[in-house]
Amino acid sequence: MNEHRSTSSPTSGSAHRRGRGSRARVRRGGKPPRLWAGLVAGVVLLFAGGLVLEERADTSPRSVDAGDAAGPSSASERPASRKVVETEEGKEDEPEVEVGKEKKEEDTDGSPDAGSIPSSGPGTFATASGGGERVGGSERTLTYVVQVEDGIGIPARDVATEVERILADERGWTADGKVGFRRVSGGTSDFRVRLATAETVDDICGQYGLDTGGEVNCNVGQDVMVNLKRWLLATRYYADDVTSYRALIINHEVGHFLGHGHEGCPGAGRPAPVMMQQIKGLHGCRTNVWPFDSEGRPVTGPAVG
Repeated sequence: MNEHRSTSSPTSGSAHRRGRGSRARVRRGGKPPRLWAGLVAGVVLLFAGGLVLEERADTSPRSVDAGDAAGPSSASERPASRKVVETEEGKEDEPEVEVGKEKKEEDTDGSPDAGSIPSSGPGTFATASGGGERVGGSERTLTYVVQVEDGIGIPARDVATEVERILADERGWTADGKVGFRRVSGGTSDFRVRLATAETVDDICGQYGLDTGGEVNCNVGQDVMVNLKRWLLATRYYADDVTSYRALIINHEVGHFLGHGHEGCPGAGRPAPVMMQQIKGLHGCRTNVWPFDSEGRPVTGPAVG
């Protein structure tokens, strides 16, 4: 009996009791470490999954709205936040619609975009064919040709028709009964009316010491040089009446060829002389593009040096 008890050491007995105690604790509700770790991992996954679902729930309407913006849908089907976005987009779209309408109106009245007008050309010219009848004058008749620089897209014949109309007007230079004009298309001529790009006008006028700065017209030698930009766009005083401004160009530069110098405004409210540099301001005068009025009286002002 004594030997048998000595073989069961205190340590073995204690371990045996602790083992039974541990199993007892497990049976009483304790959980082993591996089970705790599994439960914690499950909770974390469930929590993360909830965040992902919440995030998807927040972002899905915005994605749908982006699609709806490109297509029709009823207002009742759209969330409240979409209505606000559409209101703002509508405000931004309105100016674009108005700009489009203005552009369409500009295209309708034939006014070109300044950026589309060529500023330079080859410096060669096409002469309008045919000729016209003599207009005005009993003392002398001046012959002229009309030329248009190549490559600017304007037929020389169209320009010639307009120049003929201007020089034949009863308020033009023929109103004095002394000078007349006749357009020709070949041989010798007294002067040339030449429509050209700004760079070509600058070059030809510059050969005589004039600085036209890419903006204005000139008369040098036998050339009446017409700046394409001015022919198409006029100036701010004639922006709504380009046709009248073309008459001013021709009458002013032909006036120089006839020997007339610059004149100033004769008084506030009176018509501006055709020899006034109206592009630099009217100085109280009213716009006018003819050297004579409808009664045949010259429209003049004080000489300007």
